[in-house]
Amino acid sequence: MRNNTDKTYAATTIFADGWVDEPNGRGTIGILWACFFTIFVATYTVLHLNLPARNESRIRVLIRKTKWMTIAVVVPEVLTASAFAQYTAARDSMATMVALGHDKWTMRHAFFLNMGGVWLRPRDSDPFPINATQLLYLVKGKHIDLPSLTEEEIWDRSKADSFAKTFACFQIGWLVLQCLGRAVQKLPITPLEIGTIGFAIPSVATFLLWFSKPKDIDVPSFLDATESTTELIQRICPQRSSWRETPLDFISTINSPSFTSELILKTPNWPSRKSFLGPSTRIRNDVFGLKYRILDQVFVGAIWIGYAGVHLLAWSFDFPTRVEQILWQVACLTMAGSMVVFWTFSNRRFYQLVAYVWPWKRLELEKVVAERQRVSTIQIMLGAFVFLAYLSARLCLIVQVFITLRKMPLGVFETVNWVAFLPHV
Repeated sequence: MRNNTDKTYAATTIFADGWVDEPNGRGTIGILWACFFTIFVATYTVLHLNLPARNESRIRVLIRKTKWMTIAVVVPEVLTASAFAQYTAARDSMATMVALGHDKWTMRHAFFLNMGGVWLRPRDSDPFPINATQLLYLVKGKHIDLPSLTEEEIWDRSKADSFAKTFACFQIGWLVLQCLGRAVQKLPITPLEIGTIGFAIPSVATFLLWFSKPKDIDVPSFLDATESTTELIQRICPQRSSWRETPLDFISTINSPSFTSELILKTPNWPSRKSFLGPSTRIRNDVFGLKYRILDQVFVGAIWIGYAGVHLLAWSFDFPTRVEQILWQVACLTMAGSMVVFWTFSNRRFYQLVAYVWPWKRLELEKVVAERQRVSTIQIMLGAFVFLAYLSARLCLIVQVFITLRKMPLGVFETVNWVAFLPHV
């Protein structure tokens, strides 16, 4: 290992080459540990996935959780968008239930339904998951009674750890405070720390959106019906004879619209496509809503643009080479600009864009967006270009936060003098 005695000079900045040990201040391992630990703790505690399918293997559940943790780290705004869609659906469900006189129906109840926490068990028929919209329809039509689950019973089954969440917030806050202290004392900050702070913005937003959502519940509650599935459908909707996801598709589908239900399900020769065929055995995590308020879009836009904009704080940082600094600046502007464009078209579905990737599915994809205003070909091509630009910029920044550690300004390894912030007596 190298230490900080190995120095090179670029302009007026003194750089430390290679690995720097910690005895006399911050070291490379300290910077890596602080950032990695913050990201891991925040990701682990913020992730509130929907219930697995019945009798689903632990390995499959672990793979799904690993996939979403990877998404949360690489593109955290995707996880925030998913949490936001679930939040708006729960909020609207709660408002509708309360308007019907069920004043004890809370956000936790709505989240619990929409995450697959309640299955309808007809007489002499296989049970199936229902969402809050389907339950509302059945209760409003007096076809079934409202479940007697209390808010406390739902939360008692949740494995959400208040201490872990508090610790995650403390860890994020401490990293932000460290960077603020370094900025005030004009000590250099690494791009990795800036990237970690950027990651914290959508993570905290996701945490707030999922604040009332139960965590890591494995077994659903069952709502018994006195009729079989066929009898229930014949009484509620006699003209209904077929269904794709659940027998209550005529009310609403539990997994549509979502990326997997509208694309992978309909795409031939997709790897592991068999797992998407037949009736739904769980409510997927990528289901999104159709209607958003203006303030909702402003909130999501602020999170997206804020996440990208934080990286601009490293605009004038000392990079190992001038080329790397320019690459960082271009990538930051590209990512921030992409977020602005995505937010501008956030009320449009992205399936027209995907139709250019799967042109043989274009007709089916057009059916998905039939109820919305059509997007022109120019807008679709622009969206494809913006998406590729964003992805390239994001990958560039991820690579740079690590390769810049090979050669950092010497001041990066100095610690903040917190005593200097205390008033002199």
